[in-house]
Amino acid sequence: MAIDTSDYPHKIKANLWANKNYTIFFYNFMENRKRYRGLIDLSSKVGWSKRDKTATAEAELIKIKMDKRDGVLSDKINLDKFLEKHYELHDNTNWKKTRLSHYRRYISPLIGIKPIIAIRQLHIKEVLKSQVDKGLAPRTVKQTLEILSPVFKAAIANRLIQYNPLDGVKVKIPKTKKIVTNASEQLLEIYKAIMDEFANDPFYKSMYLFALQGRRKSEILKLKWADVDFDNNYYILQETKPGETQQIFLPPSIKELLLEFKRDTEYIYTSKLTGTRMVNIEKTTARLKKRLGADFTLHYLRNVITSAMGENGIEAIYQSGALGHTDLTTINRYSSLNYLKGSKMASELVDGIVSK
Repeated sequence: MAIDTSDYPHKIKANLWANKNYTIFFYNFMENRKRYRGLIDLSSKVGWSKRDKTATAEAELIKIKMDKRDGVLSDKINLDKFLEKHYELHDNTNWKKTRLSHYRRYISPLIGIKPIIAIRQLHIKEVLKSQVDKGLAPRTVKQTLEILSPVFKAAIANRLIQYNPLDGVKVKIPKTKKIVTNASEQLLEIYKAIMDEFANDPFYKSMYLFALQGRRKSEILKLKWADVDFDNNYYILQETKPGETQQIFLPPSIKELLLEFKRDTEYIYTSKLTGTRMVNIEKTTARLKKRLGADFTLHYLRNVITSAMGENGIEAIYQSGALGHTDLTTINRYSSLNYLKGSKMASELVDGIVSK
C-alpha cells in the first residue's frame, strides 16, 4: 500500500515525520544509493506521551539505518532470504549448488517463509521428520543440519537470534562402513586386476589407479590438466566433498601413464567420442567387477586403502589426509589435515605392497 506523505505533517528531524496524533511515524532516507521508506507504528502504545513516542521513533530509525548500513536486514527477515544472503559469500561450486538444491526441495517449503527469529527446535524436527517420511536416506536427511548450522551461527553473530534451534538436534547415521580384512592382500589383487584388464590402455589404467589411491569418482573425472603439476609431483583437487581445495601427491606410476596420453583437452578424462568430460564409467568398472566380484565398487577402494594403511601402522591423521576427509575427531586434535603427506604415504604403501 502506497504511503501518503501528507498524512505526516509534523517533521521530527531529518528523514522522520509524525502523523497528526504522533502515533505513526514515516521515515524516508538514502543508504548506499538506495532509498528506504516505511512506517514506525506506535499506535498500540496507549498511555505513552508524545515525547515518549517521538523518542522511541527516533531510536527505531537509528536502528533501521544501522541495519541497512551494515547490510543486515531487520529481525523480521525470513529464513529463505537470510540463507540466500549467507550462501552468496561462497564460491559457485557444485558443493554450494548441491546444498541450495537440498534446501529448496526439502527445507524451504516448510520453514522458508518463517522469520528466522521465530524458528524453534520443534520446527527443525518437523522438517527432519518430513524427510524421513519421504524415504530419504539418513545421510541425506543429515544434510539439513549441515546446511542450516552455519546459517543459524551467522544469525547469532549478526544478533538476529540468541539461541541456535539446532542445539541438541541430531540425525543418527547407521554404521555402513565395510570392514576390510586382509586389506593388503585385497589391494594387491585389485591392483593386478587393473593392470591386467587395462594392460595396453594408460587412459583407463591411470583412472583406476587414482581410485586405488583413495580418490572419489567425481574427483577423478573432474581433474583438469591444469590442476596437475608434473614438475613437483602433485595435483590439485578443486572441488572436493568437504568443499575445500586439496593438494594431493602424484604417484610416479600414474604420472608416467598421464604423460603417455596427454592431450590438448581441458579435462584429463575426456571422451574420445564426444569430446566432453566423462561422467559414466560403468562399462569399464563392470569389467573389473567381473574379475573381482559383484561387490566391487570404486568407493570400496577407499575402504581398502585406509584399512591397508591401518594394518601397516599408519596413523589415522594420515589415513584421513589420504582420503581427503575432514574427520571431526581428527579436527579436534589437529589444526589441519596434511593431504599431501597422507596421500604420499598411501602411494608409498601401494608401491610397497605391489612390488613384493
